[in-house]
Amino acid sequence: MAINVWYVVARIAADERPSEATPLMPGGRVHVSMTDDTHLTRLFGGPGSGKTTALLDRVDEMLDDGVDVRDILVVSYTRAAAAEIRERLAERLDRSPKSLKGNVSTMHAKAYELLDLSRGDVVGEDEKKEFCSEYGIEFEGEYDSNRRRSSRSTTIGNKILATSEWLQRTRRDVADWYDVPFQWDVEEVRLPPEEDPNSQTGNKYTPTWPSDDDRIDVPEVIRAWRAYKGEHGVVGFADMLERVTQRSLVPNVDHLVIDEFQDITTLQHDAYEEWRPHMESVLIAGDDDQVVYAWQGADPALLLEADPDDDVILPNSYRLPSNVLNVVNREIRHIDERQEKDLNPRKEGGTVEGIRSPSMFDLTRNVRDTIEATEDETVMVLFRARYQLFQFMEEFTSMGIPYTSLTDIRMWTDRLEGYVRAVEKKTDEGHMTGLEARRLAEMLADSAFGTKERDDLFDALDELKEQNNARLEDFEVSPDFIEEYAPFTPGVAGASDMLTRTSNFQERSVDAYFDGPYQGMDADRVRVGTIHSAKGREADHVFVCTDLTEKVVEQMAASVDRDRLPEAVEFEKGTDPVPVLTDNERRVFYVGMSRARERLVLMENLIDGAPTLPLDVLIDNEPSELPLVEFIEQAQEPLEVAEPAD
Repeated sequence: MAINVWYVVARIAADERPSEATPLMPGGRVHVSMTDDTHLTRLFGGPGSGKTTALLDRVDEMLDDGVDVRDILVVSYTRAAAAEIRERLAERLDRSPKSLKGNVSTMHAKAYELLDLSRGDVVGEDEKKEFCSEYGIEFEGEYDSNRRRSSRSTTIGNKILATSEWLQRTRRDVADWYDVPFQWDVEEVRLPPEEDPNSQTGNKYTPTWPSDDDRIDVPEVIRAWRAYKGEHGVVGFADMLERVTQRSLVPNVDHLVIDEFQDITTLQHDAYEEWRPHMESVLIAGDDDQVVYAWQGADPALLLEADPDDDVILPNSYRLPSNVLNVVNREIRHIDERQEKDLNPRKEGGTVEGIRSPSMFDLTRNVRDTIEATEDETVMVLFRARYQLFQFMEEFTSMGIPYTSLTDIRMWTDRLEGYVRAVEKKTDEGHMTGLEARRLAEMLADSAFGTKERDDLFDALDELKEQNNARLEDFEVSPDFIEEYAPFTPGVAGASDMLTRTSNFQERSVDAYFDGPYQGMDADRVRVGTIHSAKGREADHVFVCTDLTEKVVEQMAASVDRDRLPEAVEFEKGTDPVPVLTDNERRVFYVGMSRARERLVLMENLIDGAPTLPLDVLIDNEPSELPLVEFIEQAQEPLEVAEPAD
């Protein structure tokens, strides 16, 4: 699809804010009039192109033109991304990030504000646990899995409540629950009639079952959960957006900026459509090639077909070297409906490697060797699914290399790293910062305090903080100070045994760390996660496992364009290896591959039993007869650019 592009800068004139006499709507919201001439600018930014910086530059331009910062709302997709933008904008404006919280937020946070909600109005862990307990299904809370290695997303109650939210985000009926990209156990839940061997008659809207079938009926649980929320007067995130749209609630600003527009859900786009006519200017920024939340309703067409007044395409990648850029360009070129970015590389060179059928031990050894061969270069290891990530963590944790998780799996968090540094310093009879001492107090088992109380150490640290008129990280305490309040604080030998409120992985990692040669290493040098969790991140060395999941293959087989399959090639839900890659999956792997600043390592057939995505299908969308080394070398060559027609 061709899109005309003008490299322009839209200067936006300032306007007066509503006066104090302007009548307020319920909840303190100012009624905003609709305008017929909303100016829409669309900003395309490829991987590493400095999109967020360009977005903030636009905000600066508005401010230079006299627009009050209170008249601007910047929306980002995740809380972490919103916090980053808030901090960067606060630094530019020389003010506190907290003062910008109402002007830089997620769409859900703005909906929370518009609805004038309080914390008690929002669904929490307690309500989820209570409902699942009453209904007789298992639910795993945030800290319930501390002693386990399982993921909360595998617990049936968590999966069903997440499915309910997903249906709202994608504006689907309850009967469409099986479309969610989860794996379901037919022994545990009733599948749709066309999938379930125990069903009798009917379709997904009116299924019937034998009288002795006591498996969980997922649609029934979803309806019961929604009724529970109504009876208890609480709302979830999707409920908030639905109410904002239904009630036509609009932020009290004149200028709207939305980052990562390609990933907004169908429900969020409804809110955007409600807000846009009330704005003087709107800037939407994103990259249609980096849609990773299609399963939540994100659709690149919403960005591609936005019909802007102005288009801006950022020309340079400040991340990707030429060889990596050439490979990712080859990978993404098979999508027909996309905006060409034609990025310039950060530098010439870089390395791309392909590995077929490595073992998990091979991967962990490769990561270890990379760390040992460099001074401070970073590593990122990415998988398509969480269960694959767990398999890697099982093998890698025993090496003793500290590492952080990009997902919600708690590994070397700031709290854990502070605890480890405190133990190291106490063992060496050195002083530690007040913040490290606090982490020690937070994570030590009760037995470390003997007859003392944990709160006594907290109180003593707070007193020192006041006396020094300083932050915890800005003053130090002695080993004797710690000994006074926690006389049984362990040395390095017993550090893992004395941890509390930690996961099995965290305990094992600390134990292996103190037994190994990597003490003092920054845990941020190695980060692991799913491809989705790596969005917006980068590393010097990036390892990407290309293995898929059965559910992903099932969804691809159901949506693939049969006319694009090679002759005599079938693609069913059990096909392995996969013969082609659908656009949505191609975008996901594009995101993973484009994290690499120096070296990209692609691994095929790493996970035992997982459906295989061959590297030639990933990059060329068809099998190749070339040897792997030659194929990867060829893939690093620049693509030939067709000459424009006369």
